[in-house]
Amino acid sequence: MRRVLTLLLLALSVSFTELTAQRVEKSTYTSAELSNQTISLLTWTTVRMDSTYDARPGEKLKTLEVLAKYKPEVDKINEPIGFCPTGLERKSPCGPMSCWATDAYLEYARNFADTSRSINFPDGLKVDFSLMNFGGMRTEMPKGNVSKYDILSIFPFDNYLTYIQLNGRKLKELIEFFSRTYPQAMSAGIRLVVDGYRVKECTVNGKPLEDDKNYVIATIDFLVDGGDNLYVLKEADWVIKTNVKLMDLFISYIEGLTARGANIETFVDERCKVVNRRK
Repeated sequence: MRRVLTLLLLALSVSFTELTAQRVEKSTYTSAELSNQTISLLTWTTVRMDSTYDARPGEKLKTLEVLAKYKPEVDKINEPIGFCPTGLERKSPCGPMSCWATDAYLEYARNFADTSRSINFPDGLKVDFSLMNFGGMRTEMPKGNVSKYDILSIFPFDNYLTYIQLNGRKLKELIEFFSRTYPQAMSAGIRLVVDGYRVKECTVNGKPLEDDKNYVIATIDFLVDGGDNLYVLKEADWVIKTNVKLMDLFISYIEGLTARGANIETFVDERCKVVNRRK
C-alpha cells in the first residue's frame, strides 16, 4: 500500500513544462524515472489523403493486394437480388419503407411459424401483427436494382426474429406508451389513431382490444429486451427467439419475390395515424 501511495505522489509531481508538440520516445516509466522525468504534452496534425499517395508507374501497393483478397466476396453482395420500381421512402408513423418492411416481416414470420417444427404456439394462436423500430431501418430502399449490400445497409444490426405473447391489458399499455411518445413501425393487422397524445382508436384484425385476449406479435429481440424503452415487452407471457437474423430474413424474402417474378412494392395505408399534435 505504501509503495502505491509513493508512486501516486511521484506521478502527481511530474511537471508539464512544455505545451508545444514534441515526440515522446517512451510511454512508460519506472518509479525512479518518474521522479525526474519531464513529460511533454503532445499535439498532432492531420494528413490529407490525396493523389500524393497514388501508385506510381510500376509500383504495386500493398493495400491493393489486401483489397483484392476480399473483392470476390464484396462483388457477391453487390449483385442484384431484387428490383424496386419506385424506391421506398422512410417516413413515420406510416410510410412506404415501414409499411413494406413490417408487412414483409409479418408474411415471413407467419410462414416460418407454420413450417418450423420448433415453433408451437399454444391454443392454436397465429401471429396477429408485426412490430419493428424505426431506428432499426437505417436508410431507404433504393429505386431500381436492390442488392444484398442495400439490405445490409438498411438492416445492419444483429436482430433476430422473435415471437411474443401479450394479453390485451399489456398490449394496451404498449399502445398507450406509443400515444404518449410516438408509435413504432407496425404491420397491417393493427390500426391505431392517436389524437394529440391520446388513443382515439385501436383495433387488431378489425376488432377492439380485449383485456383477456392473448395476442401474438412478431418482433425483434432488441425490443423484447426493452430497447427503445419498450419495457412492457419484457413482461410478455412467453418469448420464442429464433436464429433467423433480420438481414437474412429480408434477403431471403426478396429472393423469393424475384423467383416469383415480383418486385419490391408496397402500399401506404392508415394503419397508424397521429393527428392534432403540435410539432
